[in-house]
Amino acid sequence: MIKYKTSIIITNYNRAKFIDRAIRSCLDQLLFFNTETEIIVVDDGSTDESERIINMFKESVIFLKHNQNRGVAAASNTGLARSTGDFVIRLDADDFLNKMAIYIMSNILIENPNIDYVYTDHFRVNEIGFKEKRVQLNTMEMLYEHGAGVLFRKTIFNTIKGYDERLKNCEDYDLLVRVTSKYKGFYLPIGLYRYYIHGDNLTLKTEREHYKKIVRERYGL
Repeated sequence: MIKYKTSIIITNYNRAKFIDRAIRSCLDQLLFFNTETEIIVVDDGSTDESERIINMFKESVIFLKHNQNRGVAAASNTGLARSTGDFVIRLDADDFLNKMAIYIMSNILIENPNIDYVYTDHFRVNEIGFKEKRVQLNTMEMLYEHGAGVLFRKTIFNTIKGYDERLKNCEDYDLLVRVTSKYKGFYLPIGLYRYYIHGDNLTLKTEREHYKKIVRERYGL
């Protein structure tokens, strides 16, 4: 029997308040009999209690640490380099997954070798995880704006490499533009990813618009 592994990469920077929820959502995944997961937590130079909390799960996760903050792109690439799965998905530390996420998305890739990546709708949640709004990723622009929670075949990264570490924001937007130009995706209109909007997200909005303009000009979008 062939067994398939999904690598879940959690990138964290000063999200001690939420990192345990993200990790638990990965540990609680319901899996098909021929699938398994590895959970890779990359701490990007946090100065809060993140390391102490992550170490509570040291028997269940692979913990990688940057000694200084290098950005989400670098943290994601560190996780990619360590990953050994057939499929890979990135999760922000303040977000979490529906417990059926890996079960559903990985089986789409297993049963359909012509599909290279899978993505679903997101639910915006409040601080305690209560669902506030469903966000449909039913256009390419909406997909580009919500780059976490996409399940890729790991082999994609042999061609497109990883995230552009020169981008301090919009690294997910840039990656997805490159992926969608070469590979076939599948959109599943159910909400399997939960993301939390807070003050830091809003602070980064202006910065994201700046980097998005750079990416769009780079690819003539």
